[in-house]
Amino acid sequence: MKKKRFNVVDLFCGCSGLSTGFSNESFNVLLGVDFFESALKTFKRNHRNSNILNKNMREVTGEEIKKIIGGEKINVIVGGPPCQGFSMAGKRQPNDPRNSLFMEYVRLVGELDPDFFIMENVRGLLSMKNEKGEKVIDIIINEFNKIGKYKIELHKVNIADYGVPQKRNRVFIIGHKQEYNFIFPEKTHSKTGIKLKKWIGLKNILLQKNKVDKKYFYSQKLIDGFLRREKINKKRKMGFGWQFLKSDEPSYTISARYYKDGAEALVKYNNLFREGSIRRLTPKECSLIQSFPKSFKFEGSDNEIYQQIGNAVPPKMSQAIAKSIKKALS
Repeated sequence: MKKKRFNVVDLFCGCSGLSTGFSNESFNVLLGVDFFESALKTFKRNHRNSNILNKNMREVTGEEIKKIIGGEKINVIVGGPPCQGFSMAGKRQPNDPRNSLFMEYVRLVGELDPDFFIMENVRGLLSMKNEKGEKVIDIIINEFNKIGKYKIELHKVNIADYGVPQKRNRVFIIGHKQEYNFIFPEKTHSKTGIKLKKWIGLKNILLQKNKVDKKYFYSQKLIDGFLRREKINKKRKMGFGWQFLKSDEPSYTISARYYKDGAEALVKYNNLFREGSIRRLTPKECSLIQSFPKSFKFEGSDNEIYQQIGNAVPPKMSQAIAKSIKKALS
């Protein structure tokens, strides 16, 4: 007897972190929707049998999606509406218009009637308030509850606890129809390695120095600038500064701004602050740190690829959730 394949639509799909995790768990990815052209090209290259739609989400309708996918049943909708306004690293502006894009996600869930939906975002979402002082997370959950069909769950995770070599705190809002018995996946790893496997380090990911293109190394001018900034920030007790990776530990969070200078996760070869001793991660290293398969291919410039990777949900985390959803659907 042939096993039933379940269908997924990915909204705000980016390069397909969520989709890739579900695809790895044998879900059928019907469609990816996004407005970032190079990310959609990456999506299509790695999901050749899937449809793509390059369009502003405010203009996308449920009927349009149904037509594109040929009336197929949608079991799961996944997606991560832009989160810059919610991020602890961002300006956290309550009136940031991007913060309202989650309403388009809610609208399309209501129009498409999936069995499950997953919405991913940064931890900063939990403390974000609008101009009226209302908590954004309460507004989001209330909007989903208005659909009237879903049990809503909120899960706070550190992705490193699921075997991804990166410390990345995120929130998953998961909704499922009442008839499904869904259990969020258990952690598989921990910082201490007691009872669970120890967090995965970077020793098998980081390239040898002689195999890294010189363009990824910091210039002396950039190093000197960071040293000055670090000194000022220490006095003011503010700012992230720069962070250096350890081969036996997971990476710090790879963000969408990594292309700017890579300061949140740098490789340092010695105790000298000299040109040739400090570099940013290569796009391929970032991809592996985000747990994309080695065979995954990206489209676009280095800067665009860094953005795609930083915006993505690590596929290994997505696959863990997909496995639990497949069990519930079955």
